Amino acid sequence: MSTDGMSNDNRSTSHAMLRWYPARWRSRYGDEFAVMIEDDLGGRAPTIRYRLSVVRCGLIERLRGAGLVGNSVSPSEQVRSGALTVLCAFALFFISVVAFAKISEHWDQSIQGGSRHVPAVSFNLLASLACVCALALVAAIAVLFPAFVRFLRAGGWHQIKRRVEWAVISTAVTVAIVLVLAMWAGHLTYYQRNVGFGWYQFVFMICAIAFAIAIAAWTAAAVATTRRLNIGKSQLKMAAVLAILVAVCMPVMTVAASVWWGSMATIAPWFLAGTPAGSSSSPLATNLLVDLILMMVASVVGVIGLLRVSGTWRELKSS
Repeated sequence: MSTDGMSNDNRSTSHAMLRWYPARWRSRYGDEFAVMIEDDLGGRAPTIRYRLSVVRCGLIERLRGAGLVGNSVSPSEQVRSGALTVLCAFALFFISVVAFAKISEHWDQSIQGGSRHVPAVSFNLLASLACVCALALVAAIAVLFPAFVRFLRAGGWHQIKRRVEWAVISTAVTVAIVLVLAMWAGHLTYYQRNVGFGWYQFVFMICAIAFAIAIAAWTAAAVATTRRLNIGKSQLKMAAVLAILVAVCMPVMTVAASVWWGSMATIAPWFLAGTPAGSSSSPLATNLLVDLILMMVASVVGVIGLLRVSGTWRELKSS
């Protein structure tokens, strides 16, 4: 291999690793970074450890540029980033809550003996807090709506057009699959819909994936739009308070779902296993376990956003 060829390979490698850094950082330091990488490698291929080091530094720069770590951006941007982190966490949590609602459908009809008090209280608590979070999200949209209108009037639509189009398309696909499932379900028995794995269950899984993609697409569109809005301090404070409310509710709902599972495992394990009432069944439900793990992950991310918002609150008030 020629020296020029090796230089081209190193240059290609450095540009590939540069992609881990945010665009603004690349435009300012990209050339220097590429030269530094070439000097460090000296014609050698980068080791895995070297690549991971670059990835780690790049992700840190992305977090810093997004206002999630450090103090390189204004307090307003830090609060905005924390609130958007909570929004992303709630999007994942919302998917988990919808899955939980499907898993726990008709749970109260499966209990033959024992007290319904614990599962009822935990289930109702989760449902109530989910409504609180939904109302908080609607309130946040109302608070930011005037800024959104100003953004559109200033010609901002072309900046978010593609993301919104993807969100609309994914939503249309999800609705179409839901309609197909609804019509199909009318011709099936309970056993055919809920027991075993057939074509109906396969299409249902496709529907669930499409629903998750639609939620992710709308969340991405919301984040991209909110980052571009010119938000006043009072509106930002209101949005931050609503974000804190949602971030606090998510761990509580996760605990409520766990308590519901534990209580149902004691008094009606057959419901969790999908077996006939009164039968001896294992309380371990894989789908419910995965759902609770997603809830916990979303709750942790939400708390990270909450800490960012609360940690910058005093600086925002004094700025």
